[in-house]
Amino acid sequence: MGASTPRHHLSSQPLPLLTKRIFTYALYALLPLAVLHYLLFSPRPPAPPPLAAVSSTAAPAPRCDYSEGEWVRTTAGPRYNGTSCGATIKEGQNCMAHGRPDTGYLYWRWRPRGCALPPFAPGEFLELVRGRHVAFVGDSLARNQCESLVCLLTSEFPAELVRGGGGGDEERKFRRWVFPTHNATVSVYWSPFLVNGTEKSSAQGGLDHNRLYFDQPDERWAGELDGIDVVVLSVGHWFLHPAMYYERGEVIGCHHCPEPNRTETGFFGVFRLAVRNALGEVIARAARSPPRPRPRRKLAVVTTFSPAHFEGDWDSRDACARSEPYAPGEKAPAYMDREMWRAEGEEVAAAAAGARVRGARVDVEALQVTVMASLRADAHPGPYMNAFPFAGGERERVPNDCVHWCLPGPIDTWNEILLQLVKRWRDASSSKRAEGAAAATVIVLGAPTFRLKRTFSFTNNRLTK
Repeated sequence: MGASTPRHHLSSQPLPLLTKRIFTYALYALLPLAVLHYLLFSPRPPAPPPLAAVSSTAAPAPRCDYSEGEWVRTTAGPRYNGTSCGATIKEGQNCMAHGRPDTGYLYWRWRPRGCALPPFAPGEFLELVRGRHVAFVGDSLARNQCESLVCLLTSEFPAELVRGGGGGDEERKFRRWVFPTHNATVSVYWSPFLVNGTEKSSAQGGLDHNRLYFDQPDERWAGELDGIDVVVLSVGHWFLHPAMYYERGEVIGCHHCPEPNRTETGFFGVFRLAVRNALGEVIARAARSPPRPRPRRKLAVVTTFSPAHFEGDWDSRDACARSEPYAPGEKAPAYMDREMWRAEGEEVAAAAAGARVRGARVDVEALQVTVMASLRADAHPGPYMNAFPFAGGERERVPNDCVHWCLPGPIDTWNEILLQLVKRWRDASSSKRAEGAAAATVIVLGAPTFRLKRTFSFTNNRLTK
């Protein structure tokens, strides 16, 4: 076997100490050379695929939270004014036409914390809703937002008013515009409780309180859901009035109880119940509607509570006379505003989960404006709810509107965010069609963190939680 030495024989002969040390040093010297050789000459792994080719199972990009941020000055003016869109704007919110002398409230933009909010793009919005129907459902703030959207869109594209062409308040409660260039429709439906109800009346001998029926949908809008693709729900302030609450013919509670021997239940729970029932109606009707040849997903949006800014008496000269927004942290939403906001956020989360369980083709979003609205005490009509209120000289007492928003004004921002929600909905709808998915998405933005732990029920004519 030549001069080779058997392995077992070699291991039995101990090496001299010097030889061991030389061998160890050589080994340490060769290791870095081996690593360098591997890095330089070994085959390289394939390059990662480009970003566009990454599998759809990858984690999505972080969502923009529009609910927190600050108002910053801008030199860019609004897309429309009280003259160019005067036929659409309710007179009481057309602050320019009613002689408001200052215009500083028009030059602020909302800057979300940690992300960007693009300016409103009429062409992009109409392209996203081409051949579709966008409906605003709720009280006068829903109408305020609807008129803002129509004004933004008609700044570039013509619209035809095809319903509610009269000039009175009753005619304005149900209006519809069609945009021929995109075969798109925008409507507003008056429904201040979302559920069926009888409104209090200021007429002599009229009802002095509201009556709400929680087992009955408001068919004035719910009956048309099959033809609505995007429904934006917005209510709140009507729940502050005296009211009796009914279900299956029985009184289940009341607020500022107008009937004797009734126990006060407040309005937080029934407000939550109204939002819950309205979203449930959208989902239920979508789940049982016959599928079209090409089924469409719906988008249900809840615009969260928009706070009022009355300071002192409602008819004082300076009830809402600020000239600039509050700075971040200067004015937090009040307890009531936060509770309304929280109830809406929790119900949105619950409705989205319910849609997923039922396999309904509905996406649910919260358009959270409560914080940004709470900072804008400067942009209500105030005394300019009436035309030229000081034309005859200064007045100590004058009616004020510190609830609705001047148009143009901050409420245009609500629709900038709505554009982003609609865009995400269309992207998600396209993705789900491609994947053959039927589940709804749970989409809830912003603070506060909503937990589905608090539930409300009626027992012995009392609302409990």
